[in-house]
Amino acid sequence: MKLRLVLKTVTENGKEVSIKFNIAPSKHIGFINFINLAMNQDKPISISFEKISKTREKEESKIEGQFKFEAKNKEELKKLKEQIEEKKQKK
Repeated sequence: MKLRLVLKTVTENGKEVSIKFNIAPSKHIGFINFINLAMNQDKPISISFEKISKTREKEESKIEGQFKFEAKNKEELKKLKEQIEEKKQKK
């Protein structure tokens, strides 16, 4: 199974623009647990960026924001978590 983070926005002309980031299989459980934690506690999520140079120096980006997750279908989220756990157990 593949898991992607999809970010979407709309331009001034009303055109939808999106970008997709693959989430490595080793990070699936952690990502799902993070989402569940944020949703169950109804807390906002902060988003920011780090710039990492070739010399591995980290610098915080000047861009940040906050948002909250909303579940479209909690049952589908549970099924996704179960599928990931089953796949992990098979390994």
